[in-house]
Amino acid sequence: MNNSNKLTLKEKISFGLGDMGSNILFAAVSFYLLYFMINVGGLKPALASAVFLVAKAWDAITDYLMGTIVDKTHSKYGKRRVYILFCSVPYVISFVLMWLVPASSSQALKFIFYTLMYMLYCTFWTIVYIPYNTLAPNMTKDYDERTSLNSIRIILANVGLILGAAVFALLADGKTSIFYELFKDERKAYVAAAAVFAVISLIVWLLCGFNVKERYDESEENKKGFFQTLKEFFKLKEFRNIMMTFLLSMMGFDIIMTVFVFYINDSLGFGSNAELSMVFIAIPLVCAIISAPVWDMLCKKFQKHVIYSISCVYMTVVLLFAIIMPQNNVALTIVHVALCGFGMSAIQIIPWAALPDVVDVDEYVNGQRREGAYYGVTQFCYKLASGIGCALVSLILGLTGYIEANSEKYYEFINAGKEIVQPDGALLAIRLVLALLPSVIFLISAITSYRANLGRDRFNMIIEELNKRKQSKIEETAKEDK
Repeated sequence: MNNSNKLTLKEKISFGLGDMGSNILFAAVSFYLLYFMINVGGLKPALASAVFLVAKAWDAITDYLMGTIVDKTHSKYGKRRVYILFCSVPYVISFVLMWLVPASSSQALKFIFYTLMYMLYCTFWTIVYIPYNTLAPNMTKDYDERTSLNSIRIILANVGLILGAAVFALLADGKTSIFYELFKDERKAYVAAAAVFAVISLIVWLLCGFNVKERYDESEENKKGFFQTLKEFFKLKEFRNIMMTFLLSMMGFDIIMTVFVFYINDSLGFGSNAELSMVFIAIPLVCAIISAPVWDMLCKKFQKHVIYSISCVYMTVVLLFAIIMPQNNVALTIVHVALCGFGMSAIQIIPWAALPDVVDVDEYVNGQRREGAYYGVTQFCYKLASGIGCALVSLILGLTGYIEANSEKYYEFINAGKEIVQPDGALLAIRLVLALLPSVIFLISAITSYRANLGRDRFNMIIEELNKRKQSKIEETAKEDK
């Protein structure tokens, strides 16, 4: 391995801290925002699904625009670090604003408020996260070193997910949560939890920004338009298939996170116990962290697409058990969520490790290096798919009669002094969504990972050819100078 491609453990950890800072907030949003808007904010499920669609569509557009801006950026802090260092503060503030509850009972005003706040959060997330993503291909060009880099990244990302999902539940979810017992108000509990998480995320992001290094600064300003760029990217078989693998893996993961709290609290009947909910959310994330080195080792020994396909089949089998899981069975639930976490580790690590490789393929074929545009297009496609997936979950809940906060049925239970009992149809729908939707998506992504045909040997051949071209240019320039 070329020494310039060898990364220190400090560099890998510093890079991974960025995803940890992002996932602290991302997990809270993915696991709880839909649940919060419906059960605390009182927004109807159908309108909540529209919030996700509108905000994600906006997010997709800004992702591509930010990618092109990164490629044009020049500063003493680098092309990418500058956004991490100076935009992290508004990013975490926008996160807190999403957890406010409008004073008005109007569904229209609530819809407008949550849509605007979610769009604001997505905008600042894009400004920080897209530049962060483009760091990966600029830190090392070694095939296996990128897998190692992204393994540590996913380990720290899952630490962030644990904090953002499990600890958030302990702080704000339910009447036994820490901040509810302190304030005796569910709305205040969520805002307080959001503020704590914002501070933690900010500290972690700044540690990342001050310690990462932009080793290769070879990206060029992409002067081609959006559609021309898309055309050139989609002509690449590697882009089409690796992008689809990443897109589908993340979409399946998003659906799992969106519906998981409903599954634990409602379908399995643990909603009244915040501590148990936290445990069930934390266990799969801990298992994902523990198993990450195993997947890293397997990917170094075998081809990435083979290991990824095995993990997709494994996850399909495990997720199907959600249909028949009995209610209030702590032991079986622990086993089930632990098995889920083991498989999700590979489904996160491998697509992320493969993404930077396409930047080199683009340079090899099209003669231009444009990380910002590439990650912008990838995130553009992902956000559209993610928005559709999350909105679909909310729409299914609405169609099956899920009872949201402050609705007529909600107050019927409250006025009668009874606990809210969700309809059987809604409880079954939650199980089916968790078991079937991600499973189908993961199996399709396994096919696209095979079709990419970007194994270790071919990737090394591309890197060798790119190095030859650069050396040739250096020699030509030297001759011209003489």
